Parts: sequence; structure tokens; C-alpha cells
Amino acid sequence: MSRLPGDGESVSAALIGFAFSEREYARRREASLGIAAASGSDVLLSFGENRSGLGVTYLTGWPVSRFAAHRLTATESRLWVQFHNHVPQARRIATDTEVRDVDAAFLDDLLSGADVVATLGVVPRQVAAAAEARGVHLVAIDREHALLRGVKSDEELEALRLGARASDIGAAALIDACVVGASDWDLLAAARHAYTRAGARDHICYISVTDMANPDRDVPSQSPEGRVLAAGTCVTFELSASVAPEYPGQVLRTVTLGEPTEQYARLHETAETARSAVRERVAAGVAASSLVAASAVIEDAGFTTTDDLFHGLGMGYLEPIGTSRSRVPAHAPRGDLRAGMAIVVQPNVTSTDHRAGVQTGEMVVVTDTGFEDIHHLEQGLLIRTGAR
Repeated sequence: MSRLPGDGESVSAALIGFAFSEREYARRREASLGIAAASGSDVLLSFGENRSGLGVTYLTGWPVSRFAAHRLTATESRLWVQFHNHVPQARRIATDTEVRDVDAAFLDDLLSGADVVATLGVVPRQVAAAAEARGVHLVAIDREHALLRGVKSDEELEALRLGARASDIGAAALIDACVVGASDWDLLAAARHAYTRAGARDHICYISVTDMANPDRDVPSQSPEGRVLAAGTCVTFELSASVAPEYPGQVLRTVTLGEPTEQYARLHETAETARSAVRERVAAGVAASSLVAASAVIEDAGFTTTDDLFHGLGMGYLEPIGTSRSRVPAHAPRGDLRAGMAIVVQPNVTSTDHRAGVQTGEMVVVTDTGFEDIHHLEQGLLIRTGAR
């Protein structure tokens, strides 16, 4: 079995028992209203739909199910939730927030008492039209708010550590499920079963299955495709689970059924060298662009990448985002690393024809002197044998 330290029962209790405090939400709201005030507004509206809506989740804790809108001022926090049967749970989950149905008075209540309103998320057409009709000017503050979310509080860091633990649990189960005859559906089911039983929730689980002797893909797929594992198969995956919505860990690994071919051994050796080189430079105050420079070993070995080299994560896909120099399209990271950032270092080294590739890496937390490893799954190329 895959090595993963810790006691399962105590881990489950820690994951299930986590919740952000009212003080944490007060901190977020005060900082968010400060950004809104700089844009000329004392009202902040956040929008989301179908499990997407960072502003709503960040300010209330509600993991957006269907349409949701949140209005925040210095004296009120109101959340509108689509579908009446979603309202009861929203009232249990949303912290220090009045929860309402999306009713006939919704637009009037949402836009009342302001000439200028700051917004987070995609503004729905009906809201934009109603604002224009009422002479209300909408000002997006998404970019500024992303910078706020980039540096995590102590409670957010604890959520990420637990998310990393949950992700490790799922990854270990996925690795153990890598046997001849299993499908990518089996691998996904094994991972989800493991972290769900431990008290965590889905974020992403991307899986690739290909034949090392005749590979046809270089990066994990976002959904299973019915691929079946056989002797000589390479499995790569990128997995994130969380205990709090939008605060996942993230772990990436490569598994081979049998010894790797020469090509895959070289790909993974290069990826591990790049991973170590990038990690060695992680510390507060370091220019994010220097992490890209550290990955030159990838191109020097005659390889390239498809996925990011690194990116921020935790309440959003965040800067700094960097790609290796040969990746097309390239993304040059901006600014310096700051203590409290959560960064996923993930060199996905691939052949230049993009028919073969490997994954390795995980999330780390930037500190003043380096970084904190929050994942504890075994590292390196994972070689498995055996049949179902």
C-alpha cells in the first residue's frame, strides 16, 4: 500500500470538525470593504452560480450551489439563494448573514441606496440591466481582491493543511488502485471514496492513462475516458480535495505499472530536478520570475511542458502563475513571493511532440525563510506491479 503517515480516525475527526470563525469572516469583510471603498463604493456585491463564485464563498462560507448573490455593507450581510430548497442549508452554513430567496424584490433590494457599487464575479445580465436603469455604476474589483486572497490568514492556512491531508488520503487510495485491469473510473472512485469517508469534499481529480511504449497524451484529463490499465501503463494525476470550499490541497504524481521506459525515466528525472530547483528558490521576497529561470533544466534536456510550472491556489487560482520558457502559451509571473502564499509547484515535463508526459509536485506555503511542506505523500516515481 502507498505510504501515508497518521491515524485515520483522528484525521477524519480533524477534517470533519473544521470551521472558520466569525472573527475570520469579519476580517475578510473589513478588508473587502476597504477595497470597495477605494473604488468609491460602500456597497460590495458578489455573484456566483453552479459551484462557482469565489466572492460569495469568501465572504459567507456558502459553497454556491445554483445562482447566489451577496450584498455587503458595514452594517449588513445579505445572501440571496436560488431555489427555495437550497435556502435551509444556506441559512445553516452562511456565517452572520441573512439568507433570502431570489424573489420579485431581489433586484430592488440588491441595488438600493447606492450610486456606485463594487462587484466581485460575473455580474448577471439582469443585474447589469437593472443597475443601468437605476443609474447605479458598477465597478469590478476582482483583480484587487485576488491580491487580498493571495496571502492567507492563520485560519486559511489551517484549512489548506487539512485540505492537503485530505488530498494525500485520496492520492494514496488512487495509487493503490493502480493495478492491471482497473479503469480510470476505478481510480477516480477510489480517490473520492477515500477522502469523502475522511470528511472532505471534491475539488479536482484529473487522471491520464497511457501506454509507455506508444503514448498518446501528456497531461491528465479533466474527466475519465474509460482507459484501462495494463502492464506498461503510465498513470499521471492531479488531485485536490478540501475540508472548506475553495481551500484544497493539491498533489501530482506519476505511477507506472512495471519499470518505466527509458523515455519516461528521463522525463521524470528531469521533472524531479526541476521541482527541486524551483522549490529551492521559494521564499518571501523572491521574485516569482526567478522560479521560472530555475526550470531551465526542462528545455536543456530537450523537453517542454503543457501545464503550469507553478501557480497560487486557495480561494481561487491565483498569481503568481508561471510556465516554463518553452510552454505555449507562456505566462510570465508578476511580483514577489509573500509569506502566507500557497503555491503549487508542479513541473509537468513532456516530450516536444506532446505524446508523453509526467506529473510531480504539490502545494507548499511560502514563509519568510523558505516554505512549509503541507503534503506528506511519498515522493518520486511510483512503480507498481500486480494484477487485480
